Amino acid sequence: SSGINAEWPLRPGIFSPFTITGCSSYLLYAMLKVQVVLVALVSYCLAVPIDTTNFCKDELKAGGVTEFFARNVAHRLHSISLEDIQKYFSAGVTEENNIPTVNKDLESGDRVLDHAPPTGYDDIFTTGALKYLDLILRNMDKGHYSITNFSVLEKIAHILHMNELWSRASTHYQVLLLQPPTPETCLCVSNSDLNGITQELNLLALKIKYPGITSGEYEKLKEMAKLGYDIDYSYGKLDAPQPPAGYDIDYSLGKRDAPLPPPGYDIDYSYGKTEDPSASFQKKVMEFDFSGEESEVVERVSKELVDGDKGMALHLDSEAGWAYWKEKMTSMKEVGNYEFALFMYCKLNQ
Repeated sequence: SSGINAEWPLRPGIFSPFTITGCSSYLLYAMLKVQVVLVALVSYCLAVPIDTTNFCKDELKAGGVTEFFARNVAHRLHSISLEDIQKYFSAGVTEENNIPTVNKDLESGDRVLDHAPPTGYDDIFTTGALKYLDLILRNMDKGHYSITNFSVLEKIAHILHMNELWSRASTHYQVLLLQPPTPETCLCVSNSDLNGITQELNLLALKIKYPGITSGEYEKLKEMAKLGYDIDYSYGKLDAPQPPAGYDIDYSLGKRDAPLPPPGYDIDYSYGKTEDPSASFQKKVMEFDFSGEESEVVERVSKELVDGDKGMALHLDSEAGWAYWKEKMTSMKEVGNYEFALFMYCKLNQ
């Protein structure tokens, strides 16, 4: 079994090979690009905001894309590297790949990168498993690397989880090579600024660096900081007393005694709540301005993009913990892998 869910089969005419060939195909695609540029230019000159939420709504829907497309794609993009793209999607991809991702260096001022960089897997190992293990362990002392709230074991579980998603997406990608989407669909899928992927990556990057930033309890964390707690999650803990039982604000360290997460909360820092976000929250994300000084952006995000995501409540340190993680990992909808494959196809082949 390929693991592909049959709940959205390929429909005739939508992903059939192009009926327009040769120069005509390129001309059509070029004309579509010109249309988008003209719309953006007119909007800019007239000071009329583009409704980015609905800009390509019809085309994306026709391409089998859900309203959670940007969110699903951003999750699968946030830790991808050049080597991962070469392994699962296209071996000939270079460092100028136009595949955006979250910067693993949390000290950097560049929150989101325009091109997935090489990770530098050590080729002394021949298996992917040891290459991933080596990557985590040779960076295990860096508090500013990768994911703030994860222990070493959790980072290992995470990178293997991401490989599982990329592998499943790769199956859909191979189908798209045989039955390509239309140029119209690709135009909307690949424009990360218009379809919301850039916005989702920025939000995800902040959630990774500042777990709990959208919980609605940011003011409480700042009050705790006044008592000696360090809420700069990217650098770990200052010399401070133990936090109250069940609430760990030192996200860079391991487990403290924490209760099971309340119903509806996920262990995945990138989502928080397991249910999909409301249309109103997605609209807020689309319209949010992530530019500016980081401290100011963090403050605004904590007040304007509250979704109840308190970060990870149950660390991976027991069989029960793993059962919880495993259930969350395996319950992710397959359509998200298809949407990611569609994004990768359009970015790498159009």
